Amino acid sequence: MHTHLESEQRVVQVEGAYNVRDLGGYKTNDGRTTRWGVLFRADGLHKLTEESRQALMNKGVRTVIDLRHSKELESKKNVFSDSDKVNYYNVSLINPSAAGSAEIRSLGDLYINMIESSQTELLRVFGLLADESGGHAALFHCAAGKDRTGVVAALLLDLAGVPHETIAEDYALTASCIAPIMEELRSARPPAVPEEIYESFLGSDPDNMMDMLHHVERRYGNAERYLLSIGVSDAQIQALKDKFIKS
Repeated sequence: MHTHLESEQRVVQVEGAYNVRDLGGYKTNDGRTTRWGVLFRADGLHKLTEESRQALMNKGVRTVIDLRHSKELESKKNVFSDSDKVNYYNVSLINPSAAGSAEIRSLGDLYINMIESSQTELLRVFGLLADESGGHAALFHCAAGKDRTGVVAALLLDLAGVPHETIAEDYALTASCIAPIMEELRSARPPAVPEEIYESFLGSDPDNMMDMLHHVERRYGNAERYLLSIGVSDAQIQALKDKFIKS
């Protein structure tokens, strides 16, 4: 059970973004804890005020990894993309053609598809998270901070040894955070996608994340073995653990 204080610490209140969260403070299976102020997950940053931008930098954020595709970048420019104080990277995590494929009937399917078909991109993301440290914090985000961001966050938490149930709870926190931008997200529905299907894809039912975690466990053993299998090095895995887990 999370304390009120912990959830206040977890959701970072900034103007212009709604789902900025610290991945610290989670207990691992071996009794350690994930470190506060090291890794942040977020929704779109295109509406951040100057003050909010500074607030994130005051939290030590010096690396921003934008997981959106080029069309999203054009219409909703990341406020950090031209920054000379933050290292900004764009790694598009969903192949838009795959996202519309018939095999994807649920968010769980979408996440499993990302695990299998976006390995080059995930390798790049985890390489950046491992290498871009210098003692600073990193933030990764997409549009809602739920799907692409959720997959990266889940792999990081699993790598740290956080129990699956806790990872699914972290994923489900999105629902209350993005309530203010639901209409904006609904308005982005492609005409080809029926309303009820699109609506189900805007949810954050923890079962979807459990589906993905079970897939990784069945097929690879755990996130660490998965990341090694896609090309993340032992040294990068160790760097991530050292950075993220408080012994």
